[in-house]
Amino acid sequence: MAIAVALLVIVASHFLLKNHADNSQRLAALEQEFLQKGQDRVVQEVESAQDYIRYFVAQAETVLKEQARAEVLKAHTIATTIYAREHDRRPEAEVKTLITEALRGIRFFNGRGYIFIDDSAGTCILLPTSPSVEGTSLYDSQDDTGHYIMRGLLSAVDNTQGEGYSRYRWYPPQSEEQMFEKLTFVKKFEPYGWVMGAGDYLAHIEGDLKKQAIERLQAIHFGKYGYIFVMSQQGEILSTSGVSYQVSEPLNKEAQLLEKRIIAKIRNKAKQGGGFINYDWFLPNGEGPYPKISLVKNIEALDLILIAGFYPQEVKELLQEQVELLSQTQQEDRDQLYLFLIIVAVITLALSFIFSQWMKQKFAQYHQDIEQKKRELYRNEDQLQLASRVFDNASEGIMVTNAYNRIIAVNDAFVAITGYSSHDVMDKNPNFLRSGRHDETFYSDMWVRLERDGQWSGEIWNRRKNGEVFPQWLSISTFLDEKGRVRNYIASIADLTDRKAVEKKLEFLSDYDPLTNLPNRRLLGHRVDQTINVNKQNNEKQFALLYIDLDHFKNINDSLGHGFGDAILQKVAKRLKSLLREGDTVSRLSGDEFMILMSDLDHVELAVNLSERILHEVSRPLENDSHLTVTPSIGIAVYPNDGLSFDELLKNADAAVHFAKMQGRNNYQFFTTEMNHQASQRLHIETELRKAIKNNEFELFYQPQFDLKNNQLVGCEALIRWQHPEQGLVSPDAFIPLSEETGLIIQVGRWVLQQACMQGAKWISLSQTMVTMSVNVSVRQFRPELVDEVRSALMESGLPPSALVIEITESTLMHDEEATLVLLQELKNIGVQLSLDDFGTGYSSMAYLKRFNLDQLKIDRAFISDLPNDKDDAAITSAIIDVAHHFGLVTVAEGVETPEQVAFLANVGCVEGQGFLYEKPIPVGVFEEKYFA
Repeated sequence: MAIAVALLVIVASHFLLKNHADNSQRLAALEQEFLQKGQDRVVQEVESAQDYIRYFVAQAETVLKEQARAEVLKAHTIATTIYAREHDRRPEAEVKTLITEALRGIRFFNGRGYIFIDDSAGTCILLPTSPSVEGTSLYDSQDDTGHYIMRGLLSAVDNTQGEGYSRYRWYPPQSEEQMFEKLTFVKKFEPYGWVMGAGDYLAHIEGDLKKQAIERLQAIHFGKYGYIFVMSQQGEILSTSGVSYQVSEPLNKEAQLLEKRIIAKIRNKAKQGGGFINYDWFLPNGEGPYPKISLVKNIEALDLILIAGFYPQEVKELLQEQVELLSQTQQEDRDQLYLFLIIVAVITLALSFIFSQWMKQKFAQYHQDIEQKKRELYRNEDQLQLASRVFDNASEGIMVTNAYNRIIAVNDAFVAITGYSSHDVMDKNPNFLRSGRHDETFYSDMWVRLERDGQWSGEIWNRRKNGEVFPQWLSISTFLDEKGRVRNYIASIADLTDRKAVEKKLEFLSDYDPLTNLPNRRLLGHRVDQTINVNKQNNEKQFALLYIDLDHFKNINDSLGHGFGDAILQKVAKRLKSLLREGDTVSRLSGDEFMILMSDLDHVELAVNLSERILHEVSRPLENDSHLTVTPSIGIAVYPNDGLSFDELLKNADAAVHFAKMQGRNNYQFFTTEMNHQASQRLHIETELRKAIKNNEFELFYQPQFDLKNNQLVGCEALIRWQHPEQGLVSPDAFIPLSEETGLIIQVGRWVLQQACMQGAKWISLSQTMVTMSVNVSVRQFRPELVDEVRSALMESGLPPSALVIEITESTLMHDEEATLVLLQELKNIGVQLSLDDFGTGYSSMAYLKRFNLDQLKIDRAFISDLPNDKDDAAITSAIIDVAHHFGLVTVAEGVETPEQVAFLANVGCVEGQGFLYEKPIPVGVFEEKYFA
């Protein structure tokens, strides 16, 4: 037995020693394997990072197309909204200006992008980066390949969709050395035949995407200390989560020198094509430096160097763990072996063979267990790293609980959304997040569905750490173990706060005016319809609509600015709201127009009382210690007598407010059938006026102007007449005010200017003397386009610029003085003369004569008619002439009818005159026969 035991001891010792030697060999092999796997892992991470960056950059064209199209569609929506709101109320030029100025300041693509507009002829309408180009033709512009840029843009919208993309090459901002490829999306704006567009250089978008990809790489980690850092070809570190004096707190000088040597080594390796290098560097936590093995990958096409590595120190730590694990396992096996030896020593020698066989099986099983555990270790490590990366980098908040609904993990997004740190919530029941907005039934139903279906999702209101209640979209899933028992609950959280705010804002804007917070026309119409339905059930009880229009409000906007005008509208809205009864509604329709719904009207005197209070309250001074006031005109329509629907009542109230303005403004008027007739008549005249423009029914009469001293013809004034095919000659008083109001004066005035210039050029040619041609220009015509219209009329007719006299009124000078000053100077630069018409009847001061560069002053007939007998008129006229002489202006007297008036005017220094004493306005043929035959 002793021999058997000794043999067993010898055999056991042999196996133990052999196992120890095998373990040493396995550890050495394992170390090499770990090092190789570390290198393989680094190669994999670098290749993935390279693919990631290239994929991002490759999306440049797709991203540019999508973003450019989105920006143009937004701009197109803005232009469409402005056009729909303003084109019936403003001249076309003003609407165009509103659109271009609304789009001028829009920027995107990191400040590089902007909206441009061209017309169908290739003329630049809007170019925010080069305003000086606006108004010029770009139709023949070419890039360095000979491609016609503008023609390509126009071709891109020549399809049924009216939109498309165009490629061309152009200089980038602040550089004219080399052109680069640019991709642009364009869309047609049908009302004006415009082409709206936006684009960017592909190289810029690629640069933006490359920067985004590099920044995202900073969040990637692998292993215990592994990370990727990115460096430019010039050695600048662009992204790293490790230690670097370039991107974080400065290190000591020794560390700085070390980093410079490493960067030089990396750049040298990159120039050689890349590969592995060895150096010493700090761990991410600042310890070290320790030896490090890194892979250098050179990406010349992107001007980048990718570097990723691992520390052999990490391999040593892993090996140490394996050594400890093997030591523990060996100790356990030795203990078992000793037990077996004691048992075998007691057992008979006959069992020794069986015992030895059993020992072989145990050692074989031991080897299999080691290999199995090693494989499971590698597999679990990869799975845990992947799961950890998804968990930490998810944009939605994630919360994991155990089977007892106690929190065991949350990610960074959860912390950002709720305000609670992971320490705050660990091992707590999630019900501490409850807001109190949901009852117990809500939560009971949630748990029933969760237990039945294994998942639940829906909108829920919870509470942040700071006490704020917020909406979120919550999705909960049940995670079961292999036996089907609940192991975890996993919840994902999406914050809906921003989306809810947008929905609330859109809901408000659909029913309310954003400037005054009053109900808009849509909500007012809805309330009127409701009132009509209620009144139908109560024997047609009355209610009233009060249409309120602020008088001359446009002058406030033009002179003081739209910001000041908006503030006044807000004050008026507040005053109107303070006058309402309970149940009444005040609404802002648009611009300076308001409407009040007076429901439950027992008698119309209530509407009268409210109107008088509105007249008093609104016309009070708007500013403290200020005389600035606005007055309202009010039109009243009463249900059911004045209409049975909102649209009919609105139309009739509008007719009443127009009548109130005709009665001198600052009053109220009830709708009558006569007003309806007047409105219809006005619409008829407007329709006929449009036909007259189309059918060329206008003609010019001319009234001569004479030198008061020698009675010689010096000029004439062109006056428009309408030769209606059925009504005959129509007085200007019957259609000029309406053409002003509708904006048709722009077309009519352009025609007058062209015809007068052509006639003036002809008469100068016939007489061989300089005879001036005076043309009246209204406030509506006095806009920047007038300069081009005058220049065009002069060029086409051949009339010398000095022979054309542009007559403007005092109200024109008062309309936006700064803009008027610029426009007058541009007209003077052309060479035409400027005359101030009807001087003395308006509100202008003598300061205007000093400030504005005028040539002529026309004295209104109101001061001439009673000369020379009326001493007041004589004194005023003499004073006007003296002032005109002081400023070097030629004076022209209007309405001269007697020789006595001529004698007086000539005596006090008036230069020219016109009136019935000389000639009334006469047709062109009569004028030509009388003065140029």
